[in-house]
Amino acid sequence: MNTEQLRYFVSVARYRNFTETAREFYVTQPAVTHQISALEREVGARLFLRTTRNVSLTRAGEHFLEDAKRILDQEERALGRLRQLESSGCWELRIGYLNSPSRHFLPRLIAAYREAYPQVRVELIRRDATGIQAGIDAAAYDVSFSVLSDLKGMNGYACRKLGADFYCLVCPREHPCLDNAVIDYAKLATEPFACLSHTGGAYMYKQFLQICRGLGFTPASVTEYPALEDVIFAVECGQAIAILPFRIREYMHTTGLAFVPLEGHGQTIELGVAWREPSDNPAVEWFMAMVNRWLLEHPELF
Repeated sequence: MNTEQLRYFVSVARYRNFTETAREFYVTQPAVTHQISALEREVGARLFLRTTRNVSLTRAGEHFLEDAKRILDQEERALGRLRQLESSGCWELRIGYLNSPSRHFLPRLIAAYREAYPQVRVELIRRDATGIQAGIDAAAYDVSFSVLSDLKGMNGYACRKLGADFYCLVCPREHPCLDNAVIDYAKLATEPFACLSHTGGAYMYKQFLQICRGLGFTPASVTEYPALEDVIFAVECGQAIAILPFRIREYMHTTGLAFVPLEGHGQTIELGVAWREPSDNPAVEWFMAMVNRWLLEHPELF
């Protein structure tokens, strides 16, 4: 079934005459008859009752007519929006992002991009790591920011590394583990820990456990939370301590917490960006050109 067949069908239904439809579309009557017959075979129902004197819709044809008109109307509206988009130079850019790794640079980057390209409508979609992967699988984003390992090998997208962050121990400033100049990591085994859930932040959850093992202990109590803000809140309330990326201190604005770099584990979290490639949306090309320029001119931001 194609739109040409639907147009012929709607026209014949309007005129109740194959010859008039042929005149409207500047084709022969057999051509119209052929297309209508092909449409009837495809939908599996007779759409017209034909006699030597008149043409009328069957009951199936009457029902199908409304759907055919709706399909043609939707096509016309879609083409109209596309023509308007092409003529106006207005574009959209859908950006999926994982909040915690990109929070320290993304606002500045988006603000600069919007100033440089005011004709682009930017839509920001915040998701957890699993949601970012699902969105990329569904081609829901033009650009995505997430943990680099989660972006590699995604069909229809290219990716690159932006930067890396190291992990730190996050705890209240008055926590007993800070009483000595050097933290006794073995004693942390009995402390309650808060971390991202293994479903929403699988990579960071895995790294958290690896870091603990690398420091020589296994936490006896771990509570999982859906977002880093929840983890930080639990630490602020004195319910737990946490092991988190160091740069979160730049935007969490928590005066009562200590962020202590951890030594001896070798784990870092790498941030990446993925973008559609190939893409016919120039807004993607403009955005990635800005990202690449910032990486050269302001690598410290990432």
